[in-house]
Amino acid sequence: MKSSKKKKAIICTVSELATDYRLHKLSKTLKEAGFDSTFVCRKKNGHLPFKKDDAPVIYMNTIWEKGPLFYLLFNLRIFIYLLFHKADLIVSVDLDTLTGCGIAKQIKRTRLLFDSHEYFPEVPEIQNKKWIKNIWLTAEKWFVPRVDIGTTVCQPIADIYKTKYYKNFIVVRNAPMMNRINNHNFVHRQANKTFTILYQGAVNYGRALKQLIEAMKYIPDSRLLIVGDGDLFNELKPLVEQQKNKITLTGKVPFEQLPNFTQQADLGIALLENIGLNNYYALPNRLFDAIQAQLPMLGINFPEIEQFITENNFGKIIQNIEPKTIANAILEIKNNPMQIEQWRKNASLAQQKISWENETISLLKALNPSV
Repeated sequence: MKSSKKKKAIICTVSELATDYRLHKLSKTLKEAGFDSTFVCRKKNGHLPFKKDDAPVIYMNTIWEKGPLFYLLFNLRIFIYLLFHKADLIVSVDLDTLTGCGIAKQIKRTRLLFDSHEYFPEVPEIQNKKWIKNIWLTAEKWFVPRVDIGTTVCQPIADIYKTKYYKNFIVVRNAPMMNRINNHNFVHRQANKTFTILYQGAVNYGRALKQLIEAMKYIPDSRLLIVGDGDLFNELKPLVEQQKNKITLTGKVPFEQLPNFTQQADLGIALLENIGLNNYYALPNRLFDAIQAQLPMLGINFPEIEQFITENNFGKIIQNIEPKTIANAILEIKNNPMQIEQWRKNASLAQQKISWENETISLLKALNPSV
């Protein structure tokens, strides 16, 4: 239900606005709950230009663009901004903004919503950096108990917060908004075209991308699209160059353009390496994009990925990410067009129940408990 009086929400994030669709869905949900939102984010070289809609954007310059000094300075800057700007609700997106937001919440006595897109202390990038991991665990220990509303992307992460801090987190999975499902007309896939495999998401360590590229050597008459950018991008370039007739690295793409790639594909990929709980319990955004696009998926047998693909019956699960295992599974799918068509029909049926609007019912109640 909508509140009659507009309140002010400030959303603080390190994410790139042009590529993080969840932030815009969250802004629209806050609007429905009676909040006008402002984004506070970092200004970084290489970020795609972002056209603002009904939520203005404040960009924070920092001397550094990564590393401990960047996070320290960015949290200091958002704390100062929050201290001198009215907010009925502070929204911290992920643990890397929670320190600045949490201190401001304590001083201003403002409600704090913590939207945890991942379990940050277990991300692959810091698994071998014990002192950095301990810093994030300390920030988590100090500020998560002070959160007023907690949301996260899957039940296992919510269970971690419940076990560690006795905090009930609302699970808001990254489903597409209903109007995006209804308004986007996916092009009918052409018959007799090259079988197209799609990976979309962060091009980072732990995503089994090297294994996927190696697997392409054993899959004839097929092509692989890797849509995204990240820490591993430059490292993958020479590997892709060896199979440049079969593999395309696009770089980062605005979230509005992602359906243009999804609709080209015959099979999507949701494979991860078991390096930390963040990967093991992941429920990748691309699974929801695939449901929307009626795209069958090949996934790893991690709990959330396996459950999602199996419950909606729109893909195949494999037990490991060895290149030959990946290749054999893709060949089996490629050679069974009747199964592919059935998976597409199953995904179409699942669309009717999987939407952002359904996911945020409990969040709306928490934002307006008296309504």
